[in-house]
Amino acid sequence: MDIINKSEVGARVRQLRLLGDYTQAEFAELLDLSITFLSEIENGKKGLSQETLARLCKNLQVTADYILFGTEAPKTSLLELANALSIEELETTVQYLKALIEMKKL
Repeated sequence: MDIINKSEVGARVRQLRLLGDYTQAEFAELLDLSITFLSEIENGKKGLSQETLARLCKNLQVTADYILFGTEAPKTSLLELANALSIEELETTVQYLKALIEMKKL
């Protein structure tokens, strides 16, 4: 039995890429990988080298524990989340939160 599940690691790598709003090409360039190799990582066909893992951690500000085992949530600041959303999405989120607050008061 493998300690590290490559499919789960690949899913977390894909999630981080999408959270960062990167295309596969942009993400591959950021990590100094080929698009094909990044795709194989994301699909659980290939594992990560120590160097690639270190680049992921450094560039995305996550721990190796999160990437390898999913034991720690990625540290994304509210500002980063807000920047990832459009004005319309932020306004919808604010309206939703206000509605939740009102429901809680009842």
